[in-house]
Amino acid sequence: MKGVWLFFVFSCMFLFLQAGTYRKREVSRPCFITTNTSKIEIKKIILTDEQTQVDAVLYGEPGEAAVISSKTCLRTTQQEFSLREAEGVSIDGKTEPELISKSGKHHVTLSFAPIPAGVHAVDFVEKEEGWIIWGVQLSKAEPYVYIPSFLQTNHLEQSQDLPAPQLKAGKSIINGYILGYDPQIALDVVFRHSDWLFYNDWGKTVKVRQDGSFHIETDLLLAGGAKLQINKAQLDLFLLPGKEMTVYIHLPRLSMSASRLLKDEYGQKQKAWFDGAESLLNTELATWGYPLALNDDPDFSSKTLDLSDEEYNKQVQSELERLESDLDHDQRAGKAYKEYVSANMQINALVLQGARAKMQGIVDSPYDKYGYDYVTYLQYRERDTGETLDLWEDIKKARNIYQNVVKEERLKSADKKMLASIEHPEISAYVREKIKTMQAVAERAKASEKYVIAELDTLVSGADILPAIISQHRGNAVLVDFWATWCGPCRKSMPAVNVLKQRMSSKDVVYVYVTGPSSPKEVWKTAIAEINGIHYRLTQKQWEYLCNSYGITGIPGYLVISYDGKLQDRYVGFPGVDILQRDLLRAME
Repeated sequence: MKGVWLFFVFSCMFLFLQAGTYRKREVSRPCFITTNTSKIEIKKIILTDEQTQVDAVLYGEPGEAAVISSKTCLRTTQQEFSLREAEGVSIDGKTEPELISKSGKHHVTLSFAPIPAGVHAVDFVEKEEGWIIWGVQLSKAEPYVYIPSFLQTNHLEQSQDLPAPQLKAGKSIINGYILGYDPQIALDVVFRHSDWLFYNDWGKTVKVRQDGSFHIETDLLLAGGAKLQINKAQLDLFLLPGKEMTVYIHLPRLSMSASRLLKDEYGQKQKAWFDGAESLLNTELATWGYPLALNDDPDFSSKTLDLSDEEYNKQVQSELERLESDLDHDQRAGKAYKEYVSANMQINALVLQGARAKMQGIVDSPYDKYGYDYVTYLQYRERDTGETLDLWEDIKKARNIYQNVVKEERLKSADKKMLASIEHPEISAYVREKIKTMQAVAERAKASEKYVIAELDTLVSGADILPAIISQHRGNAVLVDFWATWCGPCRKSMPAVNVLKQRMSSKDVVYVYVTGPSSPKEVWKTAIAEINGIHYRLTQKQWEYLCNSYGITGIPGYLVISYDGKLQDRYVGFPGVDILQRDLLRAME
């Protein structure tokens, strides 16, 4: 009997201990997949049978009220766990809120409904502000990400010599894959590069497909830096004109490298793999974590908030010297990486000083043109010393021309003279190409509302004809319609194509109409007034080459061109609205 009693006691103790194990499970600095906010981070999660406690840090301006919505919750795909209580923060502002301190951070404790055993990850959702942290792990493990085997065998190598800066216009192409992406996660992906024609950092939204892939094309005048921003994280890139690269991005690691709480652990872990142009340098940029700009540090503003200009300059210089010393002594980093990062940090430090007062020196690097802030640096040098350095005179002219064309939507005679006065032919050619691209965008916009007549140079021949027509519309699906004014079936298909346009009105589709000299010019001009789109009237040789090369044996004929400029489908005779709609939707993927 005594043995039975002891067995019962030990069994109860065992069950109690087992229950206690779950009731008091703590996860410090939990990993996550990505976040759309830098206003809150999770420091610790404590899971018990009674509640789920979240210790978090709010970030904001000193003196800002610490308030959170009562609709805040932890969420799985099947259930929401509501906010019950909070310490250090006012729920809906119903109590007098505490204020964020001078440090710009404020510690809070949130209590949610208990999460049952077996749940491995949750989303943190603040519904009023729209803050979401996806895939917060309820263990110390990283979120699982499938990494292809051919990437796992790649060994990190040091970059060697950085190519000398040289003006050479060309298109840079990036094919990318976001590893760990789920279509249920809202990704805001923006590609930025410092285009010398623009006064501000130029950004372009990047479309991410269901499988996590994306495609970027951009015109460059010079090799140099670009940034790919994915929600609140940033991947620095080095691009070459006329070259192509492929990048595989580890979404959780990139996201966590931007976290104030996790950057020490993930800032120097490899966050992306590269193939193609400057793959070694780009891999190092995605690994070692040295900032290209001193103010990339999220705490930079709070550190320098109340400093005088003199104190500010000393702080910037001290931070630059510290980072350059660390970089110089880092034996893991390659030569090209060190040269590129150093040039960027030097220029950024001077620009930060110049934004408040006078710059305290000059850049000491043969790679200064690779600096993301290089043009701003030239601008401040002229302001501070009266010197017009390097390419600055030509850059100023190019900027004025481009801004005038944006305003007037055409190249006026005064701008043509200014363009002719630019000394560097590479810069003038680049300006002309950018204006051509801008005019094509304007044509597309007009073509959605009315018809636009486009002219193709009669000297364009052979395999260059179709690329010359569609190249300015990359990033859009393109429907090329072969027709003639005398063609009854062509005119009969036009109302059906209008139905297609209505169905696809919210999509990025460009409608291009081509005809030959068999369509009398005056008759053609009258006819196209009722056909919204971009219209070309080709020479006989151009028309015959296109028809023969692409199998247009009768009209109407149609080519469906995908977003990346590749021929996807071809039809002779009108195939029907549903089929064209299906093909155009596929061409956008």
